[in-house]
Amino acid sequence: MIRHAFYLALRYLAAAPGRTLVLILGTAVALFLPAFTSVASGELRGALMSRAESSPVLVGRVGNPFDLTLNALYFRGAVRDPLSYGDRLSLKEKAYGEVIPLYILHSVSGSPLVATELNYYPARGLTPVQGRLPAVLGEVVAGAQVAEDFNLQVGDTLRSDTRNLYNIAGSYPLLLQVTGILGPTNTPDDTAFFCDLRTAWALDGALHGHEAVTADQALNPEADADEALSATAAIFMFQEIDESNRGSFHMHGNMDAQPISSLLIMPDSAKHHDQLLGDLALEETRQAVRPAGVIDTILGIVLRIEAGLKVYFSAVAFSTGAFFLLVIALTLRLRKTELTLMRRIGCSPFTIATMVGVEISLILSAAAALAALGTWLCVLILRAGLS
Repeated sequence: MIRHAFYLALRYLAAAPGRTLVLILGTAVALFLPAFTSVASGELRGALMSRAESSPVLVGRVGNPFDLTLNALYFRGAVRDPLSYGDRLSLKEKAYGEVIPLYILHSVSGSPLVATELNYYPARGLTPVQGRLPAVLGEVVAGAQVAEDFNLQVGDTLRSDTRNLYNIAGSYPLLLQVTGILGPTNTPDDTAFFCDLRTAWALDGALHGHEAVTADQALNPEADADEALSATAAIFMFQEIDESNRGSFHMHGNMDAQPISSLLIMPDSAKHHDQLLGDLALEETRQAVRPAGVIDTILGIVLRIEAGLKVYFSAVAFSTGAFFLLVIALTLRLRKTELTLMRRIGCSPFTIATMVGVEISLILSAAAALAALGTWLCVLILRAGLS
């Protein structure tokens, strides 16, 4: 009997494809919206918190902790008031744990250039699948995604982006050599290039190389033999770092005064973690930030928005359900003659009720399957975007 009711239900739904499709799509949308919102918020929380929890403490100048966190973890924006390399040395001496400097200001082909030291790579689980890590001035290693996007190979060269076209007194773009390709990690590291701090300072102009200064190019051509010649603007500045000129690059000023955006610190114990936070809390110029706390605050705002969306989607689902019931009720009224005829030819009320129930079940099942498929596809797109 159920098999017969199922057959009759299928035939009836097929006889009115427009109405059936509208019911399926409307119900699917009502199911999809809250389902995707719930799953997407979980994916977002997991991705953001995973990155934040792997970064125990960030140290920077007193200011906006959101800017500091987004710059250090996701390479977004810039830190307006940087630390100095001397801050890295002073915190290293206190032996809280691993101290990793980060200087994120420049870019290459529109992708962020992260200047750091070699201890960053094992801390983030980054290993080259081709070539090697940058070892000397002018070398970079590419994240998995940018390497794929630009079809990079070991030995290729890239020119850094110009930060200010109108600052003629600033530094010039430099030609950088790719020495390695990092393996994929599905983190922001895949979308960036990495170099050492000296390369970034060279892009700042603090570390530079130029042709030898002669008396013809000097401001003081009549200087004594023991007096240094003062170079003029006519001196040719090297725009490519290679073996022939790498040794001539030099810095005017103290290395300890050179800028870094932040310090990523990996405390070697819970005691040192708490001690670091306590010590920095007493300072007026530097701050220690727990990225997990910052991201949790951001997610708190997102979740409040999600709560509002759930209320809205619940209203949508209620209105869709009411519309669905109204259509079923009107359909049954229009089918009154048909159902009366079925009873007169011997069809029991149970069979008729089963047939109508199967029709509703098929519509709801198709809508749920469509909503699940849409949620799955959108989650895949979201994961690709988060990675």
